[in-house]
Amino acid sequence: MIYITGDTHIPYDVAKLTTQAFPEQRRLHKNDYVIICGDFGGVWAGPRGADRFWLNWFGRKKFTTLFLDGNHENFDLLNRYPVTCWNGGKVHRITDSVIHLMRGQLYTLEGSTFFVLGGGASGDVEFRTEGVSWWKEEMPCEREYGEAMQTLLAANFQVDYVLTHTAPLSIVRQFRKRESEEELNRFLEEIDRRLQYKRWYFGHVHHDVDVDEKHTAVYQHLLCPPQNQEHFQQEEGKPWKT
Repeated sequence: MIYITGDTHIPYDVAKLTTQAFPEQRRLHKNDYVIICGDFGGVWAGPRGADRFWLNWFGRKKFTTLFLDGNHENFDLLNRYPVTCWNGGKVHRITDSVIHLMRGQLYTLEGSTFFVLGGGASGDVEFRTEGVSWWKEEMPCEREYGEAMQTLLAANFQVDYVLTHTAPLSIVRQFRKRESEEELNRFLEEIDRRLQYKRWYFGHVHHDVDVDEKHTAVYQHLLCPPQNQEHFQQEEGKPWKT
């Protein structure tokens, strides 16, 4: 099983992953995944700080947690983890139960392909301190844009699902306008025009809504990609509920 949700901003929005809020996890195993669409926040204070508690908390979960980076991440700490290959793409393996899906990568999970491009721009930079609570690496660099394009070219611009933190320009402008992010939004817009896919999931805007027939904003809900939803229905014999 694969579930997709939005920002956790640990510790502020992680309650949606408690057993009470997400009872379906009782039936999951470590080869099942919950994917967080950016602003994870679990790699923030270092292993001697609050991170230790939260990474242990996720380690006790029956599922494996996957996350792409958003704008509110400690990139100094995140980038200290060694890069390894996992399910077809590069990752930072934080623990055995928590894995960072890196920018511009394509992963195969449960027989479906997921293209990932994290990153976004913070709207509260004036209240943050560089290297302490804000990092310029929140936005992709030219190398990461290039790697994303090479990944999609190799896939002939055909994937099953797209996972990002922010969204294509025409989509994200329905929620907010952030000039410091437009380079990434325009890049995603170009990808959206060329790419064949089933559905695009993104976080960042703090809403749960199907924007249109192809784009879904996630925040508090946990959603299954369509074919995984069908598998759940066949296995359990009852309709899916979000």
